[in-house]
Amino acid sequence: MTRILELKWSISKGRDTYGYNICSLYVDGRKVSSCNGGGYDMKGTALGNWVARAFADKLVALKPEDMPAQSHWQRAENPRRICRNTDCIITQIHDNEGTEWTQELTCPKCGKPTEIDYNDGQTVNDGLYFYGLTFHDPNYDPSKAIVGQDCTDRTLGSKAEGKTVEQAEADGESLGLERYQAFYHASSKVPTERHIIPLIDGACGFSEVEKILKVIGYKLEYVPTRSRGNSIYKLIEESEAI
Repeated sequence: MTRILELKWSISKGRDTYGYNICSLYVDGRKVSSCNGGGYDMKGTALGNWVARAFADKLVALKPEDMPAQSHWQRAENPRRICRNTDCIITQIHDNEGTEWTQELTCPKCGKPTEIDYNDGQTVNDGLYFYGLTFHDPNYDPSKAIVGQDCTDRTLGSKAEGKTVEQAEADGESLGLERYQAFYHASSKVPTERHIIPLIDGACGFSEVEKILKVIGYKLEYVPTRSRGNSIYKLIEESEAI
């Protein structure tokens, strides 16, 4: 079945959100999700919120091998420094052997400034998962999480480490951030027997949500329109696209 998705923009007139941008997603003419504010990928968020609900069964059926490999670049703890002075024989990289080169800001040969070699490091594999996609335990209660253990101590005023999130909130030491942190700290990047509720943080990018849709058998096809700001897409099952 092909569905028509339309992302529409409007301005909030709410009491505490007056003037905020609103991005709403309509599927076959019915509003299914929205988000407001700004400074993040709102199109991705509106789409991701709906996809997580509409295709929960397909997402929970995903296996790690269905997901892309993720990695990050980790700089060396004691990185080399580079002298870019072409008059210093050649542009050189010192390997830190036999000298306190990393503690020096100038080249011991020519005395010119040096800089850290940001290529000195290695690629670290982070595992198989999708950016923004997490799975949650419906029976987990973040109010019982321990501050400083299950979430970072970000409380206001006195330290609340060792207290439950619920107690820190009751004592006026928390505005709810710890509850939010604990909720995601207890999540999984892949479905498990306990983690069966999928959520998609579309703020990671509209294209990331497209990748998730693709692996569960759907693709988005942009529909050109003269409408200013609003975007229309066709959501097509891969089997129908052949």
